[in-house]
Amino acid sequence: MKRIVLATALVAASAFGAVAQEAPVMLSSAIQSQIMTMVPGADLSNLTNVQYAQLVSLFSNSDNLSAGSNPKGAVEAILGAQ
Repeated sequence: MKRIVLATALVAASAFGAVAQEAPVMLSSAIQSQIMTMVPGADLSNLTNVQYAQLVSLFSNSDNLSAGSNPKGAVEAILGAQ
């Protein structure tokens, strides 16, 4: 009986972790607007937590947004991982 309870708890915990990782996260309107300027039609509706973190990191450093850094390509690469 203890094994069944333990197994159920482990399955429930791992399912919660998978759902939490794929939960939709909304970016700030400023970042969304910058992305839509660079990549018109980009789908920002179902970002994973990892994509959210990568995009926030990209837009938080002005060096990443210079023309020589290819911010459009970085945004497309991050969103392409959906």
